[in-house]
Amino acid sequence: MTLFSCAMHPGRRMSLSVLLCLLTVLLLSACGKSAPTRYYLLESGEKPFAAPSLPSTSLRIAHVGIPGYLDRQAVVSRSDGNPLLDVNNFDIWAEPLEQGVRRVLREVLSQPLLAGDIAVQTTDDAGWKAALLVDILRLDGAPGETVRLEARWSLLDSADRVMARGSFADSAACPAAQPGTTATSSLVGTQSLLVQRFGRALAPEIIRALHGRRHTGD
Repeated sequence: MTLFSCAMHPGRRMSLSVLLCLLTVLLLSACGKSAPTRYYLLESGEKPFAAPSLPSTSLRIAHVGIPGYLDRQAVVSRSDGNPLLDVNNFDIWAEPLEQGVRRVLREVLSQPLLAGDIAVQTTDDAGWKAALLVDILRLDGAPGETVRLEARWSLLDSADRVMARGSFADSAACPAAQPGTTATSSLVGTQSLLVQRFGRALAPEIIRALHGRRHTGD
């Protein structure tokens, strides 16, 4: 009978120790490198403009609500009709999403409302004549697919009486990622487009409601 010794040759034992050390270093190096975090903003597409004076009638964007599944730092994508959400923790909003929607609406509404003799307030200071309340019901999609926006809105006077209310729904095809861009950039760009369209649709409704209130003397 031949007996096999379990003792390892000293040189071989040293080589194994060196190999284990190298593997440990490589694993630690890999763990130390992570994908860079990218920050995104909704865009209004509006150019800055100056007004020599502002009308006395002013609008305050008092509230923008978003659904819970969008109320997070990460940008969320979802294929149409699919309950599965894709949450990318390396693509995050540079500001809370409801603040981004509010900012874009303010920028999109400012110029057409000014032409209608209405100023859009940039703060929540007192003195406003009307308050706009918006609830975003849906704002999602996926690159290379369809992005959808659904919202409800109400316009209140300074006594909290409803002057107008309505709903808005729109969709747009989201292009696939182009060379040198990320898929999330395409998604955020399409979401921005839909919020811009929402603001442009709101402008005549707000002007009509406020001008009607003036004519009735209420």
